[in-house]
This record gives sequence, structure tokens and C-alpha cells, in this order.
Amino acid sequence: EPVQFLVIGGAAMLEYGLKDVTKDIDLVCRDAAGKARLLEAAKSLGFEVFGPVKRHARLGLDRVAVKGGHTLDIFAGRISYDFGLSESMWQRGKKTRLLGKAEIRYAAVEDIFSLKLIANRPRDIEDCISLASAKMDFEVVYSEILAQYIKAGTVEEKIWITYLEEGIGKLEEGYRLQLAIADRVSELANEYRERLYQKLADRTNEIQR
Repeated sequence: EPVQFLVIGGAAMLEYGLKDVTKDIDLVCRDAAGKARLLEAAKSLGFEVFGPVKRHARLGLDRVAVKGGHTLDIFAGRISYDFGLSESMWQRGKKTRLLGKAEIRYAAVEDIFSLKLIANRPRDIEDCISLASAKMDFEVVYSEILAQYIKAGTVEEKIWITYLEEGIGKLEEGYRLQLAIADRVSELANEYRERLYQKLADRTNEIQR
């Protein structure tokens, strides 16, 4: 059965020479059927499948495959709330090869950067420092963030924009990096908070009536 997946995170950074070692291999399948096939393949190779742990709190994971010191974090389209694998992210990916009927692409550095800011796991901020030192187009980063933010979805599902804002804040305050997109991301985060507060206020008023 064919499967298409995008390699993100540290494993993709290894491909670009931006990282020497990684604990997790993060894979985003294009659909749920692909994820199921990939999990079955992992199990046939001796991986055990578990539920996610605390460090995955911000991520849309329900299964993690583990074998020895190797961990596969396998997503199906959705990565964090309504932030997911878009067609533009897929097209930006560096196509490497076919492995049997699996089409493997490595995420562009711009998309790895955003996803690491959202995930906020140990070492993710340090990885963002390495990514920022690469030739990265921050306008591409922001265009993807904006497109993901304005697409259909509930207000609550857009909480990932605050994770991005938080991550950018850590880079600017802790590492003195100045990111050209910081103010625009904060504007989106503020808009999210206003919409959320308004929704909560409306709900409260309904209950009181």
C-alpha cells in the first residue's frame, strides 16, 4: 500500500546538516490511512506502540512507536490543534526518494522552524537557533502561519498561535534574536485572545439568560 509522509523535526535537520543527533523521528502522513500503514510497518519491525507522554502535550499525537532508544512520532495531517500538513508545506518539502511504496519528503527549514516553536519540547528552542542561522525565508514562515490561522476552524483550535508567540519571545529574550515576523505573530495571537474572550463572554451571557 502506498504512503506519503513528510519528515519534520530533528531528523529533517540532520538531512540539512543542522543537527548531529536526534532522539525522536517525527513523521507527518498525508492522511489517517497512511498513518495506520506506517504504524503497522513499525510494529512489524519490532516497535511497540504507546500513547503520547507529557512532552507531546501541544501536539496532535495519539500513538508513538518505540524500539530501544528510537522513537517514531507519527502524525496524520494534524500536527497541533488545527495546524496541519498543508499542500504548500508538502510542495516545499525536499523529495528524497521512494522506499518501496513510501514517498519520503523532508520538510523545508521554514516549516521545521514553525513546528519546533509550537512543540516546545526539550531542545526545540536550541534547534530553532540552528535553523535561524540557516538561509531561511521568514516571509515564507509567516505566510504559512497566516494561511493556517485564517483557515476554517474553531477559535479554541487556534491556540497554537500563542505557542508560536511564546517561542519567538524565548528566542528574542533569551538569545537576543530579532525576528522580523515577531510583531505580526503577536498581532495574530492578540486577535485569537480577543476572539476567545468574546466567545467566553457570549457563552456566559447565554447561561445567565
